[in-house]
Amino acid sequence: MHHIFKRPIFILSSVRTPLGRFNGALSEFTAVDLGAIAIKGAWERANIPPDEIEFVTMGNVVGAGLGMAPTKAAAIKGGLPESVCTRRVESVCASSLDAIAITCDAIYSGAYELAIAGGMESRTNAPYLVGPRMERKTRLYRKGQRVKVKRAGAYTFMFSENELEQLQGTGLIDATAYDGLLWLPERKFMRQYAIEFARDMGYSIELVNEHASKSHQKARRAALNGWFDEEIVPCDGIRSDELPSDEQLSQMFEEAKEDIASAYNTATPVDGAAACLIASEAAVERLCAKPKASVLGYSRVDCHPSQFLKAPVIAAMELIAALRECGFDSKFTIVEANEAFGIQLPYFEQSFEGMEINVHGGAIALGHPLGAAGARLLCTLLHAMKRWGHKFGLVTLCFGGGGGMALAIELMEA
Repeated sequence: MHHIFKRPIFILSSVRTPLGRFNGALSEFTAVDLGAIAIKGAWERANIPPDEIEFVTMGNVVGAGLGMAPTKAAAIKGGLPESVCTRRVESVCASSLDAIAITCDAIYSGAYELAIAGGMESRTNAPYLVGPRMERKTRLYRKGQRVKVKRAGAYTFMFSENELEQLQGTGLIDATAYDGLLWLPERKFMRQYAIEFARDMGYSIELVNEHASKSHQKARRAALNGWFDEEIVPCDGIRSDELPSDEQLSQMFEEAKEDIASAYNTATPVDGAAACLIASEAAVERLCAKPKASVLGYSRVDCHPSQFLKAPVIAAMELIAALRECGFDSKFTIVEANEAFGIQLPYFEQSFEGMEINVHGGAIALGHPLGAAGARLLCTLLHAMKRWGHKFGLVTLCFGGGGGMALAIELMEA
């Protein structure tokens, strides 16, 4: 599916928080906290009064433990009035790009004129899920049974009987891994599909590591030169992405010599948020706003999980073809393609011939904030286009369960 916009849909601002490692620099911030910082940054950077914003849509994958209506909580904490309408979108790694697409559709239809869309995720604060250990039989549980608990507070519980026995029969599930990385119908992690893809394509560990090394080098160069500074809104003084140290990177590289999908050559889930302020042509004229870019259209494809690494390319090519049918005859010269796995990079290089790919590095180096990934890509793309003089750019990424999304923009300001 795809949608080409025949009337202007404008981006007034695009910002992101720094990206923080697991238990790292952003560990004190929940996903709601990070979302609030990005939301506030979006309207402040565009110099738009907060009471003009009609809707907020935020992507988020691991919602357990965030409390009721996390997007509304983030919006209010981000300085918007309680009257603002909000929604949370969950499309795995495509969540925030889906949120942006939904927002563009709504503005295009005339439902509202000014809205914020993005995503928020905290890998560090994602909860562990407690339940019966189903991987081994116990005399305490049968399939479908719950642990025996009693109320211990307004929303807390404790074991009601046989505490030690119940504890021994209870398992902890990592919500990020379970909800964000595992395809439950086939009980396979997306990593397993990626390894199978590499084998089918004939990609060697050496080839994948060579591409991953370029991602690390480009991200470090961009950080050292301050090329991310303009796109980042600080989090209580934290102004830069938390990249691996030289020592950590060296250790990761040694491990990668034996693993084609390791921490060195795979995107690690991290903490972060991103948001953009999107407006109709009428809103831009009424508020005398200065657009950064316009959204030309988007596309989405779904497929079997085993083909998910190809999906970003398929989505991008469908989008380009649809634009061509509508008379668009310019070339896309730059693309931000999410590096879920280094295994994708040789395929991207082959498929996006003639385009600059991830000029400031990608998720292999920076990390992968699941529910904010697409909005982070869009933010980095927009600022890179301005820095390096590109007129037309693409964002594309895969998502768990099998699929990909792409979005095309035209830069408005020099």
